[in-house]
Amino acid sequence: MVFSSLPFLFFLFPIFLIGIYFSSFFNGTKFRNSFIIFLSLIFYLWEESTDSLFLIAICLINWFGALGLSNQKHRKKIFIGLILLNLSVLFAFKYSLWCLSFFTDYFLHKNIMLLGISFFIFHAISYITDVYTKKIVPCKSLADFQTYFYMFPHLVAGPIVRFAQIQDDLTCSKINKDLFSFGMYRFLLGLNKKILIANSVSLMADYSFTASNPEILSFSEAWLGVIAYALQIYFDFSAYSDMAIGLAAMAGFHFEENFNRPYISTSIREFWKRWHISLSTWLRDYIYIPCGGSRQGSTKTYRNLLLVFLLCGIWHGANFTFIIWGLWHGLFICLERMGLSSILEKLPKILRHCYLLLVVLLGWVFFRAENLSYALDYLTALFNFSSLNIELSKQAFPLFFMAVGITVCFLPQKFIVMPTVHTITAFKSSHLFFQFILSCASVCLLLSSGRNPFIYFNF
Repeated sequence: MVFSSLPFLFFLFPIFLIGIYFSSFFNGTKFRNSFIIFLSLIFYLWEESTDSLFLIAICLINWFGALGLSNQKHRKKIFIGLILLNLSVLFAFKYSLWCLSFFTDYFLHKNIMLLGISFFIFHAISYITDVYTKKIVPCKSLADFQTYFYMFPHLVAGPIVRFAQIQDDLTCSKINKDLFSFGMYRFLLGLNKKILIANSVSLMADYSFTASNPEILSFSEAWLGVIAYALQIYFDFSAYSDMAIGLAAMAGFHFEENFNRPYISTSIREFWKRWHISLSTWLRDYIYIPCGGSRQGSTKTYRNLLLVFLLCGIWHGANFTFIIWGLWHGLFICLERMGLSSILEKLPKILRHCYLLLVVLLGWVFFRAENLSYALDYLTALFNFSSLNIELSKQAFPLFFMAVGITVCFLPQKFIVMPTVHTITAFKSSHLFFQFILSCASVCLLLSSGRNPFIYFNF
């Protein structure tokens, strides 16, 4: 279920608010945590009624397994076994049919992927690893661990939340009114970003990327299509992160930020410090650094970087296009370490922005295309200067919101109102009122169109 869907907004969200309200009268965490577990399972059962037992089983196995890591004699074997088990579940649901498709086309059109499988397996691996390396102690309370693991704001599309980040919140019983107001603001902000911008620009992105043959697109249509997709995926996923952060805050939990205006970056390295932060830091801490990071010489550093971005691409989906997308970013990360960064620093800032945007936009072509052949044809259309025409009158609606999205992406920092869980003092009630007014327009648009795609829902 998507947070911007009508069933969530008019059914589960009101129930959530009522439950949080009543939890304040009990002055304890047991009611709130139990309520979150109950609502999270309903949220998940809504979409995955047949496979939800897998989610419960994985939660119980990792909780019991983490407690077993206290066994000094067998802790390494238990740790390896748990990691392999989690990865096996991820492979079985997400990649097994893709691998089988190399032998028969029968499996190409099958899909048994468990909703949100990538995210809750990464949650499990981070928890088990942190317990094994003694960064945290295993959670003794099954209810507290279930609250962390099932918590619906991050359940199906992240952000990837580590147990240590909300460990204190699990036992904090005080309802913070400022945190609740901030949470409502971030939820409405995300709702408006999703419906008003992401959904609107998706019309042009879909038009360009679903053409029967991308080579028939004009130069202008191809570039507008990939720019529209870049805006769609950013406002789509960052909006979901905003809503997840907001829902968690209303319940008394502090989620870390997942996006920080990535398109203002001037290098790919900076881009990944701002884009899907919870994933990039997870890959850094649990793959890049354990593999040696940059401590073993240049050759192994480049190997580790390419491995991380290869896995980043594979994590996003079972398709060669995602692998190419991941390696594309890994290549430029390596080139920047080899000396490209020194060259870029000598250029004007606007040219460094252009470099970043060109690399990212070309990468999005692989990310969005259905297959590698389509991506290559689309790249051809991007550099086909012989046809520059586009019928702008038919694209007025998405073009307007593309302009809005671009403006929001590149506004100077002083005009940005984006309080975090650590800067709630910067939040004003007038900001909440403004987002509420916009949300009324968003809901009206949602009711009238019914179109509500969500990109990361499939990852």
